Amino acid sequence: MIRFFELRGEKGISQREIAKIFDISQATYNNWENGKTQPSIEQLIALAKFYGVSVDYLIGNSDDAGIINYDKPQLSDEETQLLRAFRPLPHETRTSFLKLMQDMSNS
Repeated sequence: MIRFFELRGEKGISQREIAKIFDISQATYNNWENGKTQPSIEQLIALAKFYGVSVDYLIGNSDDAGIINYDKPQLSDEETQLLRAFRPLPHETRTSFLKLMQDMSNS
């Protein structure tokens, strides 16, 4: 069982938003989520990184969802709080927030 629906729900994002992030059609992602078609290995790896899980967990070979730290440094408590608040935001809001942060750091 591929866990796309479950993981997408945990992130609070729509199929449309995921499709935009991965530069695929919403229909393609919907087909993956419903098991009609499957992503390529490269796409599975990218999705696992995006969701922060192993490919084994993503495709149902493991029930251990352990968070995967893909070469990221340990986060401070403030950074963790910021990330938890950021993740459920809609894609458009995330984009606006990131631009604001970049503008603030460039001033």
